[in-house]
Amino acid sequence: MASGQELWRSLEPLQNRSPEFLDAVASYLPTVETLSCEHKHKLSVFKSAELVNALLQIREKRESEDCFGPELAKASFVLVRAAIRDRIMHLGSEGTVDLRAPEIRAVINEGCRLFHAGKKHPERYQLALALSAAQCIALSPWLDGSLMRYSKGCGLQLPEALIHAVRDNFITPYRQSEHVEC
Repeated sequence: MASGQELWRSLEPLQNRSPEFLDAVASYLPTVETLSCEHKHKLSVFKSAELVNALLQIREKRESEDCFGPELAKASFVLVRAAIRDRIMHLGSEGTVDLRAPEIRAVINEGCRLFHAGKKHPERYQLALALSAAQCIALSPWLDGSLMRYSKGCGLQLPEALIHAVRDNFITPYRQSEHVEC
């Protein structure tokens, strides 16, 4: 039986993962879990944008019949890229999200480093996925609200089917409980 701190290992998206992958998730979790509540909230908005973008890019690259079109995929990429570059997300009536805190920057930078290294080294891409899973676990109490904030303020017309797909693939499966200590 898993300890209270190891319950995440039983989450559905992690059930068929290798011990090495789970160890990588475990190594990244403390970095995200120890962020302040304010930093978790801000990072969750960025993570929501990143998840929307990831789903759009994956479906567009695979030319899935459930893709949402190259224009939306490109516009989403531009928004996420600007947030990474500028460390600020301007969300219109939903306000501004400042990602410049060193703790937030470190998590975003590590994700970018692993993602880009993963283009040439598949094992690095697995580490990028492990970091993403750790973020989904640690930020799960904030992700749904952050997804809605992002979708309302990003300036893109995000289809409801896309919002539901992000929620169904990346938010709900990682939810352990709604209890938030912040």
